[in-house]
Amino acid sequence: MENFYEKTGIDENEETFQKYVEELELTPEDFNKKILDLGAENAGFAKWAKEHDITSEIYSLDVRNKMKETESSVIGTADELPFEDESFDLVISTCAVPNVIEPEQIEKTLLEAIRVIKPGGEVRLAKVSEGEQYESQRIKKQELNMVLEKLKDLNLFVEKIRQPEGDLYEYNGHIKTDKLLAESYLIKIKKPKID
Repeated sequence: MENFYEKTGIDENEETFQKYVEELELTPEDFNKKILDLGAENAGFAKWAKEHDITSEIYSLDVRNKMKETESSVIGTADELPFEDESFDLVISTCAVPNVIEPEQIEKTLLEAIRVIKPGGEVRLAKVSEGEQYESQRIKKQELNMVLEKLKDLNLFVEKIRQPEGDLYEYNGHIKTDKLLAESYLIKIKKPKID
């Protein structure tokens, strides 16, 4: 049976690339930076960017063995990043941090992401779901908001940008209702430059 991408003629990596650009509000200037993608699955974002000569400076990390491990594709966990301090200009993640991170690991994961960005660098997380759909979402929402407040206390600039196009709604059969289950956010954490 053909999969969706074979059937439609859309390259799976192109679809991934477009999703990243839109949800993380990536600009052409961002592709001049050294980027770390957390929860990269098969490294599709990095592969597409490299194949299309956009950049070869995207490093991919995922806990699952869905990608071949290379210098720029690493199997590992986001709470113990195998990179030196201040190695990247931008750390990104779509739908992985904190949505699939255990609540007790959220703070450690974000502190690790901050550790590996250079002064003036940024961490961007999207779609971050906040809602009442599942008990685990409630826990993660509380944990995430507490961690973001701590980061502000560390003199980091934290911005939450609502992305309504990513909101989750209740369905009655195949019909979407007006009941909002979870809101979608882009979270930006900026590390101050050293004067």
